Amino acid sequence: MYKFYIICFYCSGIFLIGDVRILYEDLLKKILEVLRIQRHDFMNHLQVIYGYIQLGNLEKAKEYSLKTVDSVEKFGKFSKIPLPCLQSYLLWLSSQFAYIYENIDFISDGDWQEWQREDVDEELTRLFINIFSVVQDSLKNKGLKYRLRFTGNLLKITFLFVGEKDENRDCISSLKKLNFISELLKVGYTMNSPDELVISVKLGKIESGMNS
Repeated sequence: MYKFYIICFYCSGIFLIGDVRILYEDLLKKILEVLRIQRHDFMNHLQVIYGYIQLGNLEKAKEYSLKTVDSVEKFGKFSKIPLPCLQSYLLWLSSQFAYIYENIDFISDGDWQEWQREDVDEELTRLFINIFSVVQDSLKNKGLKYRLRFTGNLLKITFLFVGEKDENRDCISSLKKLNFISELLKVGYTMNSPDELVISVKLGKIESGMNS
């Protein structure tokens, strides 16, 4: 009997290690894609600036340079998150939707110290992947704005749906049905209005998925 439990524990450990490896491999691919996109955009910006300089239009070159600096600085929105996996995923997500910087608000004035653990980082990243896999169509259709706010020891993800009403209801319904089971995170949701959903995340063991 003891051997059976030991074997089960050993096998579950192998699956866990395998899941973590898959997560890290996927994030590595995503970061490489971000670098490729940034390099492509940066080269395009340089060519435009050089073109203005060749034409002698220094004012236009200056104006475009400032816009370029602004677009690069927007990637620093998530640099305040001291969780490598989550930061990598959010950088990749932002790179997929050029307009997303206009639709995201990130506020961080809390203490991340208790969250700075590899297992918490991995679990939180999985949660974000699950959440944004549900809302990706709304992102593509520019029907969604969202805010990340970390205050005290609570992380809040606020979604404001600005698309078609039927699409909003379907998306919100799918988010509510997410069954994210975790021993590290406690996840809950609150409807502030028919078009605004807040998902709150804090550290703590739970027995089931999302709690209302």
